[in-house]
Amino acid sequence: MSSFGYRIRCRLRLHRFDSNPLRRRSDRIETVAVLVSLLLFVAGLWPTVGLGRQAYQDGLRAELAAPHRRAVAAEVVGTARPAEPGLGGQARTVRWTAANGTPRTGQVVLPSAVPVGSRTEIWLDAAGRPTDPPQSRAETVTVATLTAIGVMACISMILLVFLVGLRVLLNRYRDAEWERAWSLADQRWHRPKQG
Repeated sequence: MSSFGYRIRCRLRLHRFDSNPLRRRSDRIETVAVLVSLLLFVAGLWPTVGLGRQAYQDGLRAELAAPHRRAVAAEVVGTARPAEPGLGGQARTVRWTAANGTPRTGQVVLPSAVPVGSRTEIWLDAAGRPTDPPQSRAETVTVATLTAIGVMACISMILLVFLVGLRVLLNRYRDAEWERAWSLADQRWHRPKQG
């Protein structure tokens, strides 16, 4: 048997209900806490799947809005204003030709490295106004997967912190029990010196 399998079996033997007279109350409390944590972890799968599914459906809705969007070539004609924090670019004024041939201008957020006078691709909504590019299927799957992983990671971390904290408290209690037991044994076994 592999050493990993042996370690797992030893750990499982520590957390079982039996009539072992050496098993302390603190051991039984720890076993119950481990079982409750496992149940909560399994119960956490339901909201994880639900939130991942919700993120996936939101992404699909964003993808379905894409047919109303179209890409056009535009020329950067000026800097409008500094971008808001977190946008990762700068609001620029761009000029493009509408479907009916009339020139149009608007503002879009572009990387700061795009110089004035260069050509770029922008996305327009059904009304011909600049909008965000559509979300791809890969982005939808990535967001849904990361949402599910993030929720399970949070649940796991909370349960792990709970178990570690409980184990620390139980170990302190066990150490205090050992000290009391050794003190009693010392009193019983200690023989006064005879002079």
